[in-house]
Amino acid sequence: MAQLVDSYLDKIDILKIKIGNDAVKILEAIDLDELLKNPELYLQELGRAFLDEHREEILEGFNEGKKYAEKVVRDAA
Repeated sequence: MAQLVDSYLDKIDILKIKIGNDAVKILEAIDLDELLKNPELYLQELGRAFLDEHREEILEGFNEGKKYAEKVVRDAA
């Protein structure tokens, strides 16, 4: 069980690093003039672009979590 948890956490850490690196890039690229014109719309568009860019990693994280949960339930039975 410990190996299962370690493996799961390692995979999630890799995904967090990938997404985290790009999050820093996005924060550095924020156009303050555009943000101040219409903050809600600007942040929605920025968030949508981020999600589109990382859809694969998000789905991978979801699938890893699902596999982990299924293994935990199966091992507990």
